[in-house]
Amino acid sequence: MSENFNPRERVVTGPDGTYITVSQMQFYLNREDGLKNFEEVDDDFLEYFNLCRVYNLVSDTMTVDPDAAIMYWDDQKKVISLGFPETGDIAKKLSRMKNVKAFIFEEDDDDEEFGKGIFNDLDWDDE
Repeated sequence: MSENFNPRERVVTGPDGTYITVSQMQFYLNREDGLKNFEEVDDDFLEYFNLCRVYNLVSDTMTVDPDAAIMYWDDQKKVISLGFPETGDIAKKLSRMKNVKAFIFEEDDDDEEFGKGIFNDLDWDDE
């Protein structure tokens, strides 16, 4: 990589303003099957892509309004966890994201449905 490499540079920005950065894309491509999954538009890549979109949306929003959400590394689960008010700015922005509702409402490892009742009054773009 060159000295002018900017890890926060956007690789692609979608019509809804969400994006994935150069460093996020490189991180995925460095995985054992990363390039193959990317080229085949594998479900694993799409899940990672949507995770990056959500992370960047929340992170950018928190830069402007630190109280819009909380985000932290969950050492026990080895994941980034986040929380936000169901009627707040983050919830509204997520509801406008393309192809993200199924990603947000998937079941977690405890077989408890996440998001039950949340965002009921919001108009989802991917429905």
